[in-house]
Amino acid sequence: TAKDLLHGILSGALHGVANPGTLNVPPEVAKTVLQVRPGHAYCIAELSEHLPGVMDANLVLFQPAIAIVTVVKDDHLAAFESRDALAGEIAKLVHHLPATGTAVLNADDPQVLAMAAQCRAKALTYGLAPEADVRAEDVSAAWPQRLQMTLVYRDQRMHVQTQLCGAHWLPSVLGAVGGALASGLTLAQCAKGLEGVEPFEGRMQPVTTPEGVTFIRDDFKAPLWTLDACFEFMKAAKATRKIIVIGELSDIINKKEKRYEQVAQRAQEVADITVFVGPWATSALAARQKSNPDALQIFNHVKSAADYINSITQECDLVFLKGSCKQDHLQRLILARCKEVACWRDDCQRNQFCTVCPDRMRPSLPAPLSRPVAVLQPISLETVNGVQTSVDEATVLIGLGNPGPQFANTPHNVGYALVDKLAASSNLAWEEAPEGWFARGQIGERPVCLVKIRSAMNLTGAGLHQLAQRLPFTSAQCVLVFDDLDLPLGAVRLRERGSAGGHRGVASILEAFQTDAFRRLKIGVAPKDKTVSRAAYVLQAFDATDRLEVEKALVLATAKVGDLLAGTQGKPK
Repeated sequence: TAKDLLHGILSGALHGVANPGTLNVPPEVAKTVLQVRPGHAYCIAELSEHLPGVMDANLVLFQPAIAIVTVVKDDHLAAFESRDALAGEIAKLVHHLPATGTAVLNADDPQVLAMAAQCRAKALTYGLAPEADVRAEDVSAAWPQRLQMTLVYRDQRMHVQTQLCGAHWLPSVLGAVGGALASGLTLAQCAKGLEGVEPFEGRMQPVTTPEGVTFIRDDFKAPLWTLDACFEFMKAAKATRKIIVIGELSDIINKKEKRYEQVAQRAQEVADITVFVGPWATSALAARQKSNPDALQIFNHVKSAADYINSITQECDLVFLKGSCKQDHLQRLILARCKEVACWRDDCQRNQFCTVCPDRMRPSLPAPLSRPVAVLQPISLETVNGVQTSVDEATVLIGLGNPGPQFANTPHNVGYALVDKLAASSNLAWEEAPEGWFARGQIGERPVCLVKIRSAMNLTGAGLHQLAQRLPFTSAQCVLVFDDLDLPLGAVRLRERGSAGGHRGVASILEAFQTDAFRRLKIGVAPKDKTVSRAAYVLQAFDATDRLEVEKALVLATAKVGDLLAGTQGKPK
């Protein structure tokens, strides 16, 4: 965006070119150079630093007289050993400048400012620091106000009213002003140029619907380090109600589940409602507040999140969208309000906004309904095997799997296999319900209810939620039994709660109940061949050798169920 801001300032007084969007890798830089004509006064290129050595390739193609460095953060950090190594890659741009050039450096970022020491070119610094050459004073940007400031350069002062949302634009704005000043423009020309720059699509872009709901689209990319600025924006914003929607976060090096939990905690401090969507959304449930559980909602699919957001929003709501375009395309939450989208795929991987996608109006299968709204009639329970068992006092063991004999001996059906084994060994009869099958009785001295949902594994949540309403039972009573591709074949683990860990069947259950308070009994089914497709493997029958290991695991799992039941004192808390 510093590149686009600079282009916006310079184009008001001069004629030139700049690379479009974020097309900043060497082939795109080459295309930008080839656009230059004799009549052009400037050529601007954003240069990528996403891999070690890529700056060398960029600088062969593009030899700048002016270089602007805004910040060194965690973008692309996974490709480098450390942030210092990343800063070293960026510093090549500054070191490459000729003695007659200018390095425009952020004085508020120590790693950027340090680049001046090894630069043979002139250094022009900017920032809020009093020693910076170009400074911003009297900064204000509390929504619905747009960013405004007083620009200070030498003995000149100039008030600027921009169209941008948020104070965290300052490094880009001041960097662009520094670049324009180094190019020969006056401070007055810089101020005039800035005022004409409109918000960039998907980068703190405000969109107000006919119903009066305002969305702030920051959905182009979502590095973890940028969340602090987003939360500060929402904290300062003035709105009737504040809603934050968070999709896929990038540049998380480790402890991804914990990072999502921390983000959820921060979001709930500044928003009335926080919504997470995507494959890691269930990790946020660990931060759900008991005093206000409805303030945090999670969805596995964008379609489900869009239905929810568009059902609750009203005039004067402020909705902040933070996601990664390639992963989740949160723009669809807005397009759906006017029925301008029919594609609800979560896996297209196209790095473009939906408004320019040729398949936007091509219908795709919508996400399944996770939380039924219909009022369901309770199931009439009778005495089973001479014992009247109240389900609301029972431990509910839910075996996950796919219905149908073709899946009986596959990794994805070890959950089914365990509850079948428990039913047979305790002489419990299966009863049928619209959602699946259940068997009530006792194992040892403890009341139990065994459950198998008849829908496909990845859609288990909706059926289980319906059955829980009709029997009824709560998540606190439940133990989910399922396969784990990350556990060695035959291993058995018991876990109290947590995220779905990539298991889509579990994810659908956590979404349907909006809680991670499910005990889990996981049976390891990791393939011996690590190169095999996981999606294909879980639906393939075990060979004879692996089947023996699974049978041993089922015996071990049965013993763990016995231990779990023996340790249960009365009704689960």
